[in-house]
Amino acid sequence: MKLLEYQLETRETGLLVTFPHLGQVPHATSTRQGGVSTGIYESLNLGLMSGDDLAVVEKNRQIFSGLLGIPIVQNLSMTHGIGVAHVRSPQEMERPHDADACITNHPEVSLSLTTADCVPIFFHDPQARAVGLAHAGWRGTVNGIAARVVEEMASKLGTEARNLRVALGPAIHLCCFEVGEEVAQEFQAQYGQPSWIEKRGAKWHIDLHQANRVWLERAGVPPENIRSCPLCTCCRADLFYSWRRENGKTGRLLSAIALKSMD
Repeated sequence: MKLLEYQLETRETGLLVTFPHLGQVPHATSTRQGGVSTGIYESLNLGLMSGDDLAVVEKNRQIFSGLLGIPIVQNLSMTHGIGVAHVRSPQEMERPHDADACITNHPEVSLSLTTADCVPIFFHDPQARAVGLAHAGWRGTVNGIAARVVEEMASKLGTEARNLRVALGPAIHLCCFEVGEEVAQEFQAQYGQPSWIEKRGAKWHIDLHQANRVWLERAGVPPENIRSCPLCTCCRADLFYSWRRENGKTGRLLSAIALKSMD
């Protein structure tokens, strides 16, 4: 039986996006449901830099940690680059790294990052017992952060691309990701003229999931090992925060993965 691409999974009062093909490793992208934030941040805002009350955000992070069964910490100071941090120990987990992706094979390390339209990318190698997580905005996407994580997991953790299972989490999709000529030209220089780079009137629309999928396949990840959540963060205000929809005044989703749950 073919595993589902993704699922919306209810846990207690929360609703999580998970990917069955990643296996038994605890992982999820949050939705905006099940927290204690109010107003424009309602309700499970997990972004420390969102402008919400930090005490409320910390409470939400405790809620999400309980739903997922892993500690939630701020692993990355994201720069919209393609840097990959190797988190070797729980001590290294406790400080943010200047990177947009992180990898580990330590069973007591959890990886997490926040988004509000960008693509969260989950990686799991069940053979080498390693996981990774990447933040792919348009700059990270076009410059190949997805492939960079595959390379770093091979170099640092001994993984093989053919064994990796990868999931592209909730993000802004082709319908809503509108860009100008300059950005479109950067994508065309990298990818050519695929159908998922599409001009609509004076603006261009780009499918970031497809763009990241190209890099993953170039890096050797089998297409059948890649899954994608088709829900658009900009369209689905009932489920997700969206930077673009709310002009930056909004909460943040959080994606996390670890090799095992807390004892």
